[in-house]
Amino acid sequence: MQYPLKVSAVICSYNRARFIISAVDSIFGQDYDKSLYEVIVVDNNSTDGTIERLAAYKAQHPDYNFRYYTETNQGVAYTRTRCATEARGEIVAYLDDDSTAQPGWLSSIASFFDEHPEVWSLGGKITPRFLTGIPDWYSKYFFGLVGNFDQGPNVKRLTGARYPCGANMAFRKRVFEEIGYFNTELGRKGKGLLANEEKDIYLRILAAGHHVYYLPHVAVLHSVEANKFDKAYVRRHSMGIGGGERLRLRGQNGALALKLAEYVAKWGYAVVYGIGFLLRGQWSKFVMLERFRWWVIMGFLNPHGAE
Repeated sequence: MQYPLKVSAVICSYNRARFIISAVDSIFGQDYDKSLYEVIVVDNNSTDGTIERLAAYKAQHPDYNFRYYTETNQGVAYTRTRCATEARGEIVAYLDDDSTAQPGWLSSIASFFDEHPEVWSLGGKITPRFLTGIPDWYSKYFFGLVGNFDQGPNVKRLTGARYPCGANMAFRKRVFEEIGYFNTELGRKGKGLLANEEKDIYLRILAAGHHVYYLPHVAVLHSVEANKFDKAYVRRHSMGIGGGERLRLRGQNGALALKLAEYVAKWGYAVVYGIGFLLRGQWSKFVMLERFRWWVIMGFLNPHGAE
């Protein structure tokens, strides 16, 4: 199938008016032929003036291949799906609304897909840009909380244990045409923090026998605000991980039992890992690690607790 553009760079947005224009500008500022790509923003019922800022930006840049829409169905999976259906490019590249693409982002994505026809999806490095102080309980176990994704300095194939994150991931358009879109029962909805819509589609890609890669030079910066370290937010985020898995595996009783056993085992392992924190006098890191593992279990048992 022929596509009119090489890349559709897409952004899902929800109440991030303060960041959205920087995200869009980071794409249009790329050293890549503007005739080869478009930028699409799909807003998910924001109430903070996001649409007005997008309208102003479009008016100020009439020569840019830029479109924006509102998705009325609440949820990031609906919004990501809308991005994919509106995209006219051969490649659909996702950037978060609070992130900025680094130099070479577009060209690296396009060239890798051209050089590797067997690859159906790829993701890159996500580096957090902390806008506030980091609490004393923060450790590597909370990298997912701030969108930190770093699989090392080398290009590598991802086989399931790790998969690209939504703030920086790209697909061939035909992925959606052949295996379907994002599972709308999963993912965040408004202030609800369910997860795993990304994991779900990646596991479907791998199950279909296609390749997924990590490219460290396809990089973005992800803004991290103070609210990400609010303990009530961390609790809902953690429960959203477990809740998303419970919904993703619904009806698969054997898989559900194995996943619960895995979560309980990880909670036990966390006690062992946490001893290292205790030996270094880092009590707060130990406590939050144990709470994180317990909250994941609670979310698995009560999937709607993260809403």
